Amino acid sequence: MKDSSWKALKIMKLPADEEGIFLERPNRFLGKVALKGKTVMVHVHDPGRLPDLLFPGTPVLLKHAQSPKRKTAFSLIAARKDNHWIFVNSGYHRRLTGALLKKLGQEIFPGLKEFQAEPKFDGGRLDYLLKFKSQEEMLVEVKGCTWAKGEIALFPDAPTTRGQKHLRHLLELKQKGLNACLWLLVFRPEATCFRPAEEIDPLFAGLFSEALKEGLTLKISRILYDGKNLFFGGELPLCSA
Repeated sequence: MKDSSWKALKIMKLPADEEGIFLERPNRFLGKVALKGKTVMVHVHDPGRLPDLLFPGTPVLLKHAQSPKRKTAFSLIAARKDNHWIFVNSGYHRRLTGALLKKLGQEIFPGLKEFQAEPKFDGGRLDYLLKFKSQEEMLVEVKGCTWAKGEIALFPDAPTTRGQKHLRHLLELKQKGLNACLWLLVFRPEATCFRPAEEIDPLFAGLFSEALKEGLTLKISRILYDGKNLFFGGELPLCSA
């Protein structure tokens, strides 16, 4: 995909503050980065393994920490892959989806009237409650996908009990006759379709399939990043069997 095909759909501004070289990941929330001749510890917000992104020698983009109480001065926000920056900071998903709903809500969710973030419902908290002009409502859970094989986007890249829990909740909502939606944000520009990574988490994949059979709404939005701005790159389909 050429830059000119998607830069007109800018969603939000998010310029990186520094560029460094990734060295290692001591644990899932910490990374070592070479920056201006020094080694610095950075916060890695994405709990996934990021197997084809975070390995020694990968260029990465950093953002200064907003809180003075933070133990790390930077957060890792993107990694370089095949001449593209791949956005990897799930801490921005709420801001990003909020901006998407404000700018492209009618295109992604036709008939959308208004939305509420973090609604509490049925013993849990979801990401959004959408209200439509038809008076219908929909409960939405958001997940980010940073892994791809070829042109296939995959989630998860590590077993996810949290993801399983969220899918069970969505499935229960559907079984009670409520409208529920899984909204996947795919951050890989090469992706042309999505499938659950059954080889990584067969339980998640099974719940995903069951939820779709129960009528769960699925939205798959491709999100692209150029180091300065986040862009909407269109909707993706499920991969055919």
